[in-house]
Amino acid sequence: MMTAEEAIRALEGVGGRVELADGDRVLVRAAPSSLAPILRAMKRDIVALLRRRDSCYIHGPEADFWERPEGGRVCGQCHPDPRSLPDPRAIPKSPPLMPRGVKLVAWRPVLQPVVLNAYTVVGDVGAFISYTLGQLAVALEGKPWQAGNWTARELMERLEQVGVKVEIEGSRPTC
Repeated sequence: MMTAEEAIRALEGVGGRVELADGDRVLVRAAPSSLAPILRAMKRDIVALLRRRDSCYIHGPEADFWERPEGGRVCGQCHPDPRSLPDPRAIPKSPPLMPRGVKLVAWRPVLQPVVLNAYTVVGDVGAFISYTLGQLAVALEGKPWQAGNWTARELMERLEQVGVKVEIEGSRPTC
């Protein structure tokens, strides 16, 4: 007897496709007539398999997915669709207003997306700069919990990685 996974692989092997729609509806495309009764008989198992397959292990099945051009679904919350990112030319031409106590040293925003570390990719550099400057402002006010528990130095380093160098007024520059 064939398992649901084997049936789906067999269907995909001949160019067919199966996907979930509206909860428990199963859409089958280009199924050979020999596979149709098998797929119908194991609908419940196929639905369960597709739910697991189309689910993000972090955000669950409710995540917004996008399709890669070469095929395959990707969680849009973990990995934003690069086609939906802002135009790299939309980087602000002039710097935003600096928070009190912060002096702009250099303004050279880089093209996006920017990988900050192994877990952070900046898709909208302008929004990131504004948000991080806001975090820096509250960190300087002594409210680190409102700054995402980032220190002022860490926030300054994050800004440097996207091309914005700032320093705290009244402090000595660091290397």
